[in-house]
Amino acid sequence: MSATASFAEDCEAPDPARRIAVAAHEIRTPLGGILALADLLLAEELSEAARGHAAALKTSAEHLLSVASALLGADMAPRRAEEVELDAFLARVAPALEARARSKALDFTVLRAPGAPARVIANEAALRQIVENLADNALRATASGSVSLAIEPVACDGAEATLRIVVRDTGPGLGPTPERLFQPFVQGESARGAAGLGLALVAEIARGMGGGVEARNRPEGGAEVAARLRLAMPRRPAPAGRPRRVLVAEDNAVNRRVIATLLEHFDLAFDMAMDGAEALAAVSAGGYDLVLMDATMPTLDGLEATRAIRALPAPHGAIRVVGVTARAFPHEIAAFRAAGADEVVTKPLSVAELWRAIAGEAAAV
Repeated sequence: MSATASFAEDCEAPDPARRIAVAAHEIRTPLGGILALADLLLAEELSEAARGHAAALKTSAEHLLSVASALLGADMAPRRAEEVELDAFLARVAPALEARARSKALDFTVLRAPGAPARVIANEAALRQIVENLADNALRATASGSVSLAIEPVACDGAEATLRIVVRDTGPGLGPTPERLFQPFVQGESARGAAGLGLALVAEIARGMGGGVEARNRPEGGAEVAARLRLAMPRRPAPAGRPRRVLVAEDNAVNRRVIATLLEHFDLAFDMAMDGAEALAAVSAGGYDLVLMDATMPTLDGLEATRAIRALPAPHGAIRVVGVTARAFPHEIAAFRAAGADEVVTKPLSVAELWRAIAGEAAAV
């Protein structure tokens, strides 16, 4: 069955939640390509106007990705974690928020407070959802004055850090029961214009990251709303070996271009296979020591091709296989591993996670 037919069949399923989950998964695949291509555009020498267009394209795609993730239930569980450099993260999320503040003549400041670590292990999309929802609430409620965003330390022992992502504003405050804002469909009196789900999503994400949420009225006026997170600190893995030649099994042209660019960045030699049958034939002929295997392909899908590779005689059947999939529910990843994949990475591809998988490094925890 083709991927298109499978998608159509899943979307005709009677369960609305299943239809939404399938659609959200499928949306993530082209968005991964759009985001990667936007990054490539931004790495080129562009005019100021073109750079602005590319940045806006990336921001819009990131927002759509966060919406698709939210449709999956505050993103997929477990969330993919990687090393996040917090100053760079703030530099990525701040411009759009600053533009909104300027449109209302508000001052907007961003700070990584003294004592907050420079790097943490976290899911950046989750951090972005927290920041954007906290800031959106404050920007809608505040008519004059300022809004500030800060990442502040609570505790840090070198292996783990507890941080607060906090937004403060000079708006009308939160009323007598600030904690109600974290309930679904509840809005502040002066923050109309949304469904009342943003802060409920923040609360769910924060709990999933070992923390919680806080809200209070500031004595000097305005509100303070924060998410408290418990995050691991990065460990530097020992250098690992690198493959000599990689086979990429991927039927989507945009994804092939994205992966090719990443492998060129890693200075790795590679060949492309258009489906699982081509990949199986190429591995059988030898000359490769790693396969990047897409999950959904015509003729022979990634799981079937991986099982067939594992059935080959040594040494061909022992080649390292890294599964690549946009369908990243835990049972789907487990099925890929059960088929014989050594590692599985999810789309949109993370450069750091892809390199760890290729090099055979253990992910930091």
